[in-house]
Amino acid sequence: MADEQRAAGHADAQDTVPEEPSPNGREPHAPSHLLMRPPSTPVDAQRARLLDELMREVVFQLDARGNLVLLGRPWERLTGMLVERWLGRSLVDAFHPEDRERARELLESTAQQRSLAPREELRIEAEGGRGIRWVALSARALPAAPGEVVGTLVDVTARRLAEEAVTTRERYLETMVDVQQRMMPHELPQDLYGAIVEPLGRVSAASRVYVFEMHRGPEGNQLASQRAEWCAPGVAPNLEDPEMHGLPLLEALHPYQAKRLLRGEPVQGLPRDFTEMMAPVMESQGVRSVLLLPLRVHGLLFGVIGFDNCREARPWGPIEVNLLSGAAGALSLALEQRTDNALRVHTETTLRRTEAGVHLLIEAFPDPVMVHVGDGVLLSVNPALIQYLGYREASELVGRHVLEVVRPEDRAAAQLHLGQAMEGHHSARAVEMPLVRKDGEVVVADLVTLAVVFDGTPARVTVARDFTERKRTQAQLMLTDRMASMGLLAAGIAHELNNPLAYVLSNLDYLHGTVGPRSRPLTHDELVECRQVLDDAREGAERMRQIVRQLRVFSRVEDGKEEPVDVHRVLDSVTQMAASTVRARAKLVKEYGDVPPVRGNEGKLFQVFLNLVINAAHAIEEGQSETNEIRLTTFLDDGGRVMVVVRDTGQGIPPEHLRRIFDPFFTTKAAGVGTGLGLSICDTIVNQMGGHISVESSMGAGTTFRVYLNVAPPKEPSSRPGV
Repeated sequence: MADEQRAAGHADAQDTVPEEPSPNGREPHAPSHLLMRPPSTPVDAQRARLLDELMREVVFQLDARGNLVLLGRPWERLTGMLVERWLGRSLVDAFHPEDRERARELLESTAQQRSLAPREELRIEAEGGRGIRWVALSARALPAAPGEVVGTLVDVTARRLAEEAVTTRERYLETMVDVQQRMMPHELPQDLYGAIVEPLGRVSAASRVYVFEMHRGPEGNQLASQRAEWCAPGVAPNLEDPEMHGLPLLEALHPYQAKRLLRGEPVQGLPRDFTEMMAPVMESQGVRSVLLLPLRVHGLLFGVIGFDNCREARPWGPIEVNLLSGAAGALSLALEQRTDNALRVHTETTLRRTEAGVHLLIEAFPDPVMVHVGDGVLLSVNPALIQYLGYREASELVGRHVLEVVRPEDRAAAQLHLGQAMEGHHSARAVEMPLVRKDGEVVVADLVTLAVVFDGTPARVTVARDFTERKRTQAQLMLTDRMASMGLLAAGIAHELNNPLAYVLSNLDYLHGTVGPRSRPLTHDELVECRQVLDDAREGAERMRQIVRQLRVFSRVEDGKEEPVDVHRVLDSVTQMAASTVRARAKLVKEYGDVPPVRGNEGKLFQVFLNLVINAAHAIEEGQSETNEIRLTTFLDDGGRVMVVVRDTGQGIPPEHLRRIFDPFFTTKAAGVGTGLGLSICDTIVNQMGGHISVESSMGAGTTFRVYLNVAPPKEPSSRPGV
């Protein structure tokens, strides 16, 4: 009887949650709160309102003509526009004009099922002061409704702006150093203006950069004439325009603008911010905003360097103005050296003033900056670095070796980073370099170092960016990837829990019926049978306990400490968690060698190998489990490191994709199947543990990932009192 009940329990566990078919034969609809359906009861209305508050993704559905028929409420938070205004309209119209054609191509390709599940980041024009918003567009066709499309829009504006800010700062710094180098040699370039307008135009994304020189007219009045110009492609030049020569520049400005230039301060604005004399000229040239920086020679206004923006009416930010002003200062110093022969007699004074210009540039930079010469002696530091490292005065750092602010155990890596900058032609970068503050606290920074030459002397400029925000972003991305993996495995995990739960309950029912109220004691055979039933129930409960433990390990995101980890135990947990995904596609083969514990974190290694095993399974079509395999191999390599190999016999990775698979957000999977974060996060985690990961693939022959991990150091024996 017990055997029959246990067998029945196993059978029930195979499929306890059957899917209910849709009455119209289409795929099941999304929850009602996403699709703007009217709630039928007050409870439904409350549920819909709460879910709307929690949702961040905008869910939409398009009919066969590409018009919106369903739209989630998060649309209003994203765009500032009412959902009701957009129902029945084309979603393509919401995108930025430059992105509409691409959006149309993606949605049409999806509707015609030429593309499985595109995902691309595009711009949307928002209202209510939200400006341009970047969204990740994901879409899928509805097979049962030809031409209809469902999809999501995810706001990625914050990440895009952060990436653009980092790129802009590095680009500005490299250009500023390049400009300083061009201006400071003893043999100045013949065309001073030509040497500076092009790099400044490119780095500032200006449409037009030009230089005006001041001179006296026949009547003794002060005029300005254009001497040099750089224009972006498609922008008309003005150098040959007669109106740009002999222009009464100061008289054409508002008095307060002229005073700012005479004091050596920048002037910027839109055409309407200038006088009736200047505004029409600017508008005729297509100028939508302008920045004017003074060039001063011996304390007097010598000219101006101007930046026109013909694309958008946006102001230049304080950081951009400060850095471009530093370049204008370098040009002013070069003009002094060229126009006044007396300065050649006072070479030392000139050099000191040149160095002062460099210091002003560095001090204006918002990130911590240090200049070091020789093998690493600090020559100059800016206020941001002094504050970042917790010092009061620059004198506490100047003259010390740069490696003194690096942890002793990281100095070899820092020295390698500095050497790479000196040998290369471009900047060298070191991510996550621990620096030591004055109070002993350790801060983690991202270092960018450029090799420069100051008056023939090799030197290096290092910029440090605090890594705290990026670490927080990485942690959030890792959590996102974990949650995505959990979503993919949810059905399989429920199945793995349901099987043992079913026969535990079945056996308990048998025991309840057997040992209930009886007229006689149990016989020996009945006691043996009950003991066997209890053992089976205990085995099922233990299996459920192991699954719950694995889920707890996988979801523990706050624990980042490293410790000795049994890699075989991690792999066994991974294979059990992914069993339902793998089972329908391939045989899973374990080939474990004799390896010691590795240095790492159990939860993070679980995430790495779960990603690799799931990717291997997804590379194999369902229904071919007898002819395909996923093989897990472990051994010690020749260098004494533990190597874990994940090899599959799937379809392989195309060569054009192979070089990008570790890039964040790059994915070839369908929307809802892959986030594009998995392999990037795997690479980040393994590198943080001091290891590395490599990949080989051949189309039609499968893919092999190799993960190299360091052996955990032996535990120090605990000392006992009296020993």
